[in-house]
Amino acid sequence: MGWSIRRYATGSPVWLGNSRTRFDVASRRNGVPDSRGRPAETEDERRFFEKEMRGVRPLPPGPRRAVPDGDDVPEPARSRPRSPDQIPPLRMAIEGDVVSGAAFGVNRDLLRDLAAGRIPPEAELDLHHASADSAVHRARRFIEQSVALGRRCVLLIHGRGQHSGPCGPVLRPVLVEALGQGPSARHLLALSTAPPRYGGSGALLVLLRRNQKANQK
Repeated sequence: MGWSIRRYATGSPVWLGNSRTRFDVASRRNGVPDSRGRPAETEDERRFFEKEMRGVRPLPPGPRRAVPDGDDVPEPARSRPRSPDQIPPLRMAIEGDVVSGAAFGVNRDLLRDLAAGRIPPEAELDLHHASADSAVHRARRFIEQSVALGRRCVLLIHGRGQHSGPCGPVLRPVLVEALGQGPSARHLLALSTAPPRYGGSGALLVLLRRNQKANQK
């Protein structure tokens, strides 16, 4: 199913995909095949897309620190796909309410810039009131979609868990574990508790690996 145009809470149009993709989606929604001969989009497809994108909000552009080429860490070359237990996990550090993690070889200055908010997020996903299973599923889908769109930094809002009892926030450790290892870890360069202006201990900033294909479009 192709990407399309959506209006989110900001009220501004958000373009998902390249011009050909947008043309294809428009054709399919008008009940005719697209340029690749795919059939018109079904109502079930539209409902599925709306469900998966629930809670996703693009953030307005602003001053940002570009991620230089030298700070990126390429995935190790491999001849065949790795199983989830073969993907190197992020190296994690937890101190009180502050969580940080980075892939092997990531520059420490880059992790500090992320934690300080000097690499602003390009989109956010609000997971307030989601169950642990739902939050993990939606976060993984959001990460995959963001990588496909060429985003480099995103924000996951999990809340502070003020009503979670003495054990503290429930979603944060679940998300950190789910994203920091297994299949999602291959997309991540680093993650960190957000600075106060982006939600503080109630949110995570996630720095994504560069998608060369998306950047070439």
